[in-house]
Amino acid sequence: MALAQVDGVGPAVPTVDARAARRTLRAERAQLSHWRRLLRARLDLAVAGFAPPEPLGAFTWELVPDAVVLLPRAQELAEAIRMSDDGDVVDLLTTLRRLDRMLSRYADDLDVAIEETTQLLLAEQAAQPLGASPVGDAR
Repeated sequence: MALAQVDGVGPAVPTVDARAARRTLRAERAQLSHWRRLLRARLDLAVAGFAPPEPLGAFTWELVPDAVVLLPRAQELAEAIRMSDDGDVVDLLTTLRRLDRMLSRYADDLDVAIEETTQLLLAEQAAQPLGASPVGDAR
């Protein structure tokens, strides 16, 4: 996306269609969110290998006895989330956290870009006469 300075004042604004730019940035933000959820899930699994959560139902068996009998056994759950033993787990945790920090910074940048394009789009709409349809708007 090409950037241009408007009257030499303020931040650079995209020279492309603001709607398309915003749509593209929002799609990228959705993909980023998916990757961050995957990394966090993997991190949770790696940590659970060393510090598994408490078994479910241990504190509620008297309060919801019918529901507790439907729970899988703690051993079944532990086996379902067990990580393979190949590789150094500390390195894995370090790498996952580093990647998540990188994605977090990228998310911040995307949020700023989305906000800037939203403001640009709002400014374009505010500059149009009432009742005029925006360029490229297929109604």
